Amino acid sequence: MLHLSIPAISCGHCARAITDAILALDPHAVVQVDVAARSATVDSSAAPDALIAALSAEGYPPAA
Repeated sequence: MLHLSIPAISCGHCARAITDAILALDPHAVVQVDVAARSATVDSSAAPDALIAALSAEGYPPAA
């Protein structure tokens, strides 16, 4: 399981875009986005680097 801090999250649309980006990479991933905490928890078989790259490409780069 991967926990990501994503400062660019500000609304439900952001949460949907993040979820869609991850599901496009791994359709079986389980994604939970917490808008208030500006974070996401991802359970996926995809490599963490690939998930981070997909989120960054969508404009939601995780904080280091």
